[in-house]
Formats: sequence, C-alpha cells, structure tokens
Amino acid sequence: MKKNIYSKIFILCMIFTGCFMTGCQQEDLIVDVIGKTDNSSLEIADFKNWFNSQGIVSEFTGKQELDWGNAEIKLMRDGNSQQVSFEIYKGKNSLGNDSIRELQIAYVNNRFTGGVKIFSFYNEENAHAGYYSLSGRILEEGKYYAPKQLYMLLKRYADEGGRVRLKTGNESNNPCTYAADPASATPQIIDGNWNPNAYNCHAYVWGYLSSNDPCYDSNLPLWNDCPDISGSGYSQVSGAPKAGDRWVSWGYVSDVGIWPIHSAIVREVKNGKVTKVEAKCGDAEIRVYDPDCIEYASYMTNNVKYYRK
Repeated sequence: MKKNIYSKIFILCMIFTGCFMTGCQQEDLIVDVIGKTDNSSLEIADFKNWFNSQGIVSEFTGKQELDWGNAEIKLMRDGNSQQVSFEIYKGKNSLGNDSIRELQIAYVNNRFTGGVKIFSFYNEENAHAGYYSLSGRILEEGKYYAPKQLYMLLKRYADEGGRVRLKTGNESNNPCTYAADPASATPQIIDGNWNPNAYNCHAYVWGYLSSNDPCYDSNLPLWNDCPDISGSGYSQVSGAPKAGDRWVSWGYVSDVGIWPIHSAIVREVKNGKVTKVEAKCGDAEIRVYDPDCIEYASYMTNNVKYYRK
C-alpha cells in the first residue's frame, strides 16, 4: 500500500490483534520448542480443546480431524506466551505454485487466540502472506521474500468480511482460473533495486500520480496508492453494476482509516452479479478473474463500490 504513508518497512512478524506474535526471521531463532514447561501446565490437549470449542466447521474442509500429533508447543518471544503451530494445508495456488497454510493458536495473557497464516507463492522467492481469523476474516497481509524472510506490512484490517475457506485437504480442482498476460507483471523490486516501471491496480484504473502529489514516491513513480476517485469524473453507482464500471474494494487501513484496497474494471455481470473483473494485481500481471475467487480474498472486503461516467 501507500509508500509515503506507509514508509516504514516493518521487519516484524504478523501481529494478531496486537498481541499474537510470530517471528519474521528464521523461526528457530525466535521460539524454543518446549512441549511442556515448568512454569505452565498447558499441553497440546489444552490448545485442541480450545480450538474445538470455537465451533469452526464451515471454513475447514477435507480432514475430519486435524493432525494434532504434529503440533508442538512453542515459547514466544516475550518468554511467557505459548503457541501451537502446524501445517494444515499444502497444495497449489492458481499459478500452480505452492500454497502453504498453518494453523496457529497462542496462549497470551491467560487467554487463547487463534488464526491461520497463508503463504501463497508467486515463485520460489516471492509470496503473498495473509493472516486470517478462525472465522475467515483477514487481519493482516503483506509480502514475504525468501530466503531473507522479511515482511513488508502493507495492510491492517480492523473489521472486514471474510471471504476465505481454510482448507485441510488436498485440492485437486482449483475453481479459480484467470486470464493474464505474463509480460504485464511488474515487481516492485528487481535484483534488490526499486523497479521504476512497477505499477499497481489503482494506477491501472485511475492513472498515475503527479510528482507534486503527497503520495508520489520517486522510487516507484508509476505506483498509485492515493487514487483520486472523486476527481476522476466517475460517480458512485447506486443501482446494479454493469460492464465497464470501476470496481473498488474499500477497507480499514491503520493510521489512515477507510481507504481503497483494490481497484478493477468490471468485465462481466450475470444476473446483477459481477463475475469477472480486470485488474493489475499488485506486482503480478493484469488479470481477468472472478472477484469471489478465494485466491483474491484479500481484495474482497465487505465494502465494494462501483463507479461509472
């Protein structure tokens, strides 16, 4: 997201509701496997019982029982809180690359809290990292770079509608397909340097920023994180959307408030429902896809608006 407003690159982990912490460096440098500690009576069964008490049913498909035998209790960086984390799904995303999901439950300040971390790789070195509550609500997302394993925290969500299924089975038929021009991908960083040709969804739909704009970033001159929707000549549509409309997903961003998360162009509408949009997907290509596809859950908030000239 915004480079000026979000100028700090957090070399941090995903922080779950302010206290659920995991490390951004190699995990074994930050946590110690303890199984059962002298200062706590917590066991794997305690985490399992808490999870089962949450009634998470619809979001988990595949296995009837999670593999708690592969779970370990780990001590978090504060030296007191404990966490269970284990892989619940490994398959392929819509690009055919690895998608890895971990169930994480922490015991912090005498209470349990849980979520799912998802790494969906674009290639061997670049992944989208998302963190979701157990009900499927996206909490944070960013980019993951291997082997350095650094996070750039891009978005913080306070209250967003969840659009993700957390899977534990092996998906052989991914319902998410899209058309794309591979040559249109524009990574922000190439060989460790900023790519001045990189542009994003807002730039594709609403145009570039001028060098006088407060959001302009000379490192990424074509990247637009402050789309001027009100001054674009487009007005919000109160009725049903139609092909050619501009699709904007709004969400809460820390330190800013409600902000455009993603912009696209409506390409197909069936029975009043948008079934295809065209968008520049961050660093990735220009794609035509179904916005309800689970691979695009991070783009779909509960506040989508349509604009038309």
